[in-house]
Amino acid sequence: MKRVGTLLRGIAAIGILSTFLYIGPANAASNSGENSVWRRMQMPGNHIRQRPPISIDAIRALGLIMRTENQEDPTYIEARRVVSDAVAARLFLNSDEIHRAWSQAPRDHQIAVLSALTQLAVPYLEGKEDSYVKMDCSGLLWFSWRTAGIDMPRQAASQLDSRMRVDRKDAIAGDIAGEGTHVQMYLGVGLAMIHAPFGGKFVKFKIMSAEQAARVAWTNPSNIATYRL
Repeated sequence: MKRVGTLLRGIAAIGILSTFLYIGPANAASNSGENSVWRRMQMPGNHIRQRPPISIDAIRALGLIMRTENQEDPTYIEARRVVSDAVAARLFLNSDEIHRAWSQAPRDHQIAVLSALTQLAVPYLEGKEDSYVKMDCSGLLWFSWRTAGIDMPRQAASQLDSRMRVDRKDAIAGDIAGEGTHVQMYLGVGLAMIHAPFGGKFVKFKIMSAEQAARVAWTNPSNIATYRL
């Protein structure tokens, strides 16, 4: 049953990614209603093409891991390494350390991290979890973990539920760090995070301060969340 569920999730993910990545032929009409409809149909592809390079690479790696249960597949590992190296360079982290942290994380955590990275530069809007369009902080994490096949609460406070708590020293890539009404995803090394900050900004990276790290709650959605088929 687990393999069937994984297969179904993989098929669904491939379908979604194929829709996003499809680039159709140009329409010769310039101002016709037909051309307007065609442009609307191409919006997902346009959103993907406008993603930052890290997001494009994350989409490629995500497509590979979603097709199989084998997170040790060499093609996937190579694609994931491209992403982790880019993140390391952006945040001035040790590339080997972040590669090792992601390699040691369970498959669902790896998928959640890659999914979050696909949303870099997506504008913030409270109450939204529209992939490639608008996101708020808890919407980003909800979207990322649901892509990993896990149902978890949508609201920030619920994503910090005490039943999901882990010690800071035990936190791994994909876990949640937050306080009050703001949540972030841990990238597995140092205090590197990805989040959707409040105030009309956009999904971006962050290095959390040691002071904040000491006071936030750390949670692992896998502790109480349920798998979707």
